Amino acid sequence: MKVIKYLNSSSSGSAVAEFLIFTLPFFTAFLLLITSIQFKSMAMAESSNLARQVIRAFITSPNEQLAQQRAFQVVEIYKSKQSDSAQLARPITVEITCSDHPCFKAGNLVTATITIGRDQKSSATEYVDLWR
Repeated sequence: MKVIKYLNSSSSGSAVAEFLIFTLPFFTAFLLLITSIQFKSMAMAESSNLARQVIRAFITSPNEQLAQQRAFQVVEIYKSKQSDSAQLARPITVEITCSDHPCFKAGNLVTATITIGRDQKSSATEYVDLWR
């Protein structure tokens, strides 16, 4: 009986072990959530940057005939840096719209919309320079 009382009074347990056992599942879920949010944020920043690059290539083109080719060339360069599985899983589409026709009229508003996969969409808008 004295031994049991001694063991009960001297054994305080391991707070570190209890802390790890109870909090490890929460930290794991939190880490997965943060990683998922970071991945989505990077993908949106990447598609936004691609839209800006496409519209810039379109607007700075010397003429309207080369503008589409230059815009799609930017997308092709981006695709060449991706793996084949990434290209199949997340196809890229480009849509360029002009507020007035012809597109290269001075002061015209041009918008490039990039869609990557099913749920990622970004657009960038610029004006055609006034000196055309």
